[in-house]
Amino acid sequence: MTKSFLIWFIICFLCYSVRTTFNILHYRRSPITEYKLVNSTIYVIMAILWFSWFQMCFIESDTMSLPLWIRLIGLCLFIIGVCLFIFSHIGLKGLKHHGYIIEKGIYSKFRNPMYLGFIIWIIGFPIYLEKRWSLFSSIIWIFHILIWKRLEEKELGVKYPEYLEYKKRTWF
Repeated sequence: MTKSFLIWFIICFLCYSVRTTFNILHYRRSPITEYKLVNSTIYVIMAILWFSWFQMCFIESDTMSLPLWIRLIGLCLFIIGVCLFIFSHIGLKGLKHHGYIIEKGIYSKFRNPMYLGFIIWIIGFPIYLEKRWSLFSSIIWIFHILIWKRLEEKELGVKYPEYLEYKKRTWF
């Protein structure tokens, strides 16, 4: 593991931690999460998070030797994850303050396709690149994403009584 990999890992970890802290504060109804500047900062932090994560993957020197078919599965997972992320954004387009649960398109099958896309791509990409520590670090990132998902689902369950029925009909 190189020094530059560790630096990018630390940056990524700090960004994940800030985002998770923000989600916890938001769930607890902290007034700080309502400020436009704080929300804008979270978007910047998410951009830094993904940039640092990709940097980790590309610069890591400790590689695995995987058969081509496993690498191609990793590439497919990465592409599927990115597509889930994109299609989830398309499904949300124009519905910022909609006041109801979105159950159309990809949301008719998955409750959290964006988070699922993140998880799939952070597993698939390091497999494709054969990057050992980037793949192992996925455990940490998935843990954070699952916290985000859990908090969001708790909030939606309180806000929308029909959410519990929606949870029964959908996956993740």
